[in-house]
Amino acid sequence: MKWRNYNINEDKEIDDWILSSYSENANLINSYAFFNEPVSKDYNWYKDHPFETSNIADYFKVVEIDHRPIGLLILNYFKDDQNRLVLGINPIAINPKFINQGFGTRVLSNLLMNVENIVGQKVDVFYAGIDETNRISMKVFKKLGFQEVGRSPNDNEFIYFEFDRQYKSKNFRRYF
Repeated sequence: MKWRNYNINEDKEIDDWILSSYSENANLINSYAFFNEPVSKDYNWYKDHPFETSNIADYFKVVEIDHRPIGLLILNYFKDDQNRLVLGINPIAINPKFINQGFGTRVLSNLLMNVENIVGQKVDVFYAGIDETNRISMKVFKKLGFQEVGRSPNDNEFIYFEFDRQYKSKNFRRYF
């Protein structure tokens, strides 16, 4: 598994992940990660608004297996009100051709274990917000030991999870 920075000129295939002609699972990417917009559009927005979503840094990371993009993660790095260094995962998207084959678990597990090498920063806590209907992501995050820490105030359908590296869950295992 290889992690690298997203390259808008070289990663055009990732923009195609939202197309129904690319994969029958494109609807999942559109429902929970990219919302029918190519990732290059999000990348340009982050590039034009460097500190609007976090107070330290944002990362677009591509995960490759055998030189093929298998996942894309947008990571927001910040210090929270408890002075913890937090890496927000927003979103994690697996190539729709490889959904439900264990790649989400492998990618997230690898991130948890190698975060300092991947983003070059110390991380105390991982944070993710997941739509309650996104059963695939809910299963992966819970399996690796993320704990529910809250819900969206208006509808309770968006669930917030944390994984504190200091208190690794007994369920945390290596998946690669």
